[in-house]
Amino acid sequence: MAPGDVQPADPIEIRAFRGSRKSSVYREHVVPADVFERILELAEREGLGRVSSLDPGGPDELDQDEAQRLAHQLTRLRASGVPLDLDDDLTAFAELAAWCGRASEGSWLRVASSGGGGTAAGP
Repeated sequence: MAPGDVQPADPIEIRAFRGSRKSSVYREHVVPADVFERILELAEREGLGRVSSLDPGGPDELDQDEAQRLAHQLTRLRASGVPLDLDDDLTAFAELAAWCGRASEGSWLRVASSGGGGTAAGP
């Protein structure tokens, strides 16, 4: 890479798992790093601590109750009037967190950079 070239940050992978650590299913959504950062900034301005405390470098792993709390805060953030260019990613993120939080069996949510920051294809 030449001096002055900017390497974009790795996108953020959000994965919601249901099942056990040995056998689970998951859904995922990948968010561009700059969009994720903007979501965190908006959440901080709105006082939504669970959202704003996520680490874009991750990994963050949330249990079922935390995922449900995250889903509620993401929904509140959407209702606060976020810019339209964030709405699709914010909606997908909230739906994954809600899917995880509503599980009848074990579940967890993992948020991490796709650049190898501790993420794996499975649990």
